[in-house]
Amino acid sequence: MLPIAKLLRALAKQPRVSYSGPWYRAVVFDYLLKPPPGTAAGSPVQALWPGGSRRKGARFTPKETAAAGFDCLYLAMDELTPVLEVSGVLRPPGSPVPLVFEPQVLMTVRGVLTNIVDVTQVSVQTALGTSHSELTGEWLVPQEQYLAGKGPMPPTQILGQAAYEDGDILGLAYRSTKSSTSSLGIVVFTERLAKAFSYLELYNKTGGTLQQRLP
Repeated sequence: MLPIAKLLRALAKQPRVSYSGPWYRAVVFDYLLKPPPGTAAGSPVQALWPGGSRRKGARFTPKETAAAGFDCLYLAMDELTPVLEVSGVLRPPGSPVPLVFEPQVLMTVRGVLTNIVDVTQVSVQTALGTSHSELTGEWLVPQEQYLAGKGPMPPTQILGQAAYEDGDILGLAYRSTKSSTSSLGIVVFTERLAKAFSYLELYNKTGGTLQQRLP
């Protein structure tokens, strides 16, 4: 991965693509029983709450420390991948070992996303000084080492930070590491949705309990 200063210049030159939903998102059931952390008591449940990634860190989202972080929403292009992402385990097809994980709520998200940089493209990877193996590599242990002052920030988090600092990029399209079919995911910088003339909306029947639209 290029250093962040060079990465910013390289990102500004990369083509932008647009996507139309539906996409898919899985959330632990217990998280939908109350408002998100930091919101006032009595606030509505937010199925599309984007604050979780910066609280814990994610592949393209640095964990928030003393410096202010940024909100991200991770979406998948297919309905199986988000469950695998949340459970954190890849189960090969035909494996006799069952997955065991907390109850999940699988949701469909509609919308339009513009100004996305597709980092699955080899030409984009080359321009950014990265590769498929680096983009799909381990990030959690390097994050722990970085926060302990024992190593650099994970390369994918450097990329996410640079893409956010660009100011116009709405998100990144990437390969999931949990799906055996290498399905696509999109990480969205939700505060940029209005600027990019984009939106995300939870699909539910009229009058359904869960309702949310961003922005």
